[in-house]
Amino acid sequence: MSLRLKILFIVLVVLAAGAGFMRYLDLEYKSLIASTQKGNPLFERSVLEDYGHQIRNHLLENNIEVAILSRSGQPRARLPEGILFTHSAFFVKEGDDYDVYNLYHGEDNRLISSLVTDKAADFLKLTRERDVGILVPKTEVQTALKAFIKSPAYRRVHQTNYSLISNPFDLRYQNCNEFLLDALGAFAWKTTDRTKIKAQLKTFFDPTIIKAGFVRRKIAPLVDERLRMADHGREIKTATRLDLQEFLEHEHMLDTAYVLKFKPVHTKEN
Repeated sequence: MSLRLKILFIVLVVLAAGAGFMRYLDLEYKSLIASTQKGNPLFERSVLEDYGHQIRNHLLENNIEVAILSRSGQPRARLPEGILFTHSAFFVKEGDDYDVYNLYHGEDNRLISSLVTDKAADFLKLTRERDVGILVPKTEVQTALKAFIKSPAYRRVHQTNYSLISNPFDLRYQNCNEFLLDALGAFAWKTTDRTKIKAQLKTFFDPTIIKAGFVRRKIAPLVDERLRMADHGREIKTATRLDLQEFLEHEHMLDTAYVLKFKPVHTKEN
């Protein structure tokens, strides 16, 4: 083999390895947090509607006014140890149904997010598992929290600059779970000043740590522009469904936390 061919072969191997590594990073980071409506659903719409009805009926039967629900946007086998869900939102009772209050990033500009109200089937569109995590606040908390979510104060803690793995102690970016955390902080401490909310969180809150070496941190933004690193120090910290549960427990606002498994739906996907 000539020297030129050897060099070409080495370059191709390096490029292939680099592409594989970047794909690995892409899946690894995206598996943790995904505040989006964009993507191809795994389940048929009729199945999602049925799952949505199961959620609604369960919440109604238990007289729940407000709950935090979480779904997994990746197969659970891809999720880091101890993490079961990715996207979280408030479910708020309206009549005999529930409105779902989400933070989603944009489709054209994925670095900007907006607050979107939809329904359970929409919330479940990108789920890859047949269950949801449910956090139920205490009854008296639900009533007050519902009023807060419907007030202008709820939107005041929204940071439109989006990051897939935003640091819950930093003001610069936000993802869905951090938004819920900030909203709960605003509700609990009666302030919409995010600087004060972050300062209070630092006194007790222990966020999830994502393990990533120097190379991964440098390559991550090349893999996906949503993987912003400017808000992270030596450790990459982010908020998850479990962190929301721990916040509610710390503030004595949590009634119960559990996982609701969907009953089978007999369609072509079965």
